[in-house]
Amino acid sequence: MPVEYRDLYTRDMARAEPDTLFVFGDNMLRKGYKGQAAALRGEPNAVGIPTKNWPSSKDGAYLCNADFDRWKKASMNDWRRLFRHAKQGGTIVWPSGGIGTGYARLSACAPDIAASIGRNLEALENLSQDVTKSPPITGL
Repeated sequence: MPVEYRDLYTRDMARAEPDTLFVFGDNMLRKGYKGQAAALRGEPNAVGIPTKNWPSSKDGAYLCNADFDRWKKASMNDWRRLFRHAKQGGTIVWPSGGIGTGYARLSACAPDIAASIGRNLEALENLSQDVTKSPPITGL
């Protein structure tokens, strides 16, 4: 199944599709209920990718390029879960507006992290396309 894009998430939507993984922009503390987290935090099929240090607009809350290695380590299990799900043919729902594009301001504050998220999303899209392709029928 492919990566799907949706404009809006609801908790009811996530609960109605328990075999689908819903991605949202999270923070390193895995706390708070603003933005996409309001609809998904705590749901077993929600995958939060860190896009901020903590849920605030105060100094230090925003990730920067110097945080890349720490971000990579903190998000590794989330990415592994998404790639494993895609390899098994599962559906992944990604917000149409992206992650890190709202409160997190990743493209301005941490463009290297934003670029890595973009590359990983592209790899997920390519992987899910490969999984859904039918193998050629031979021997007919």
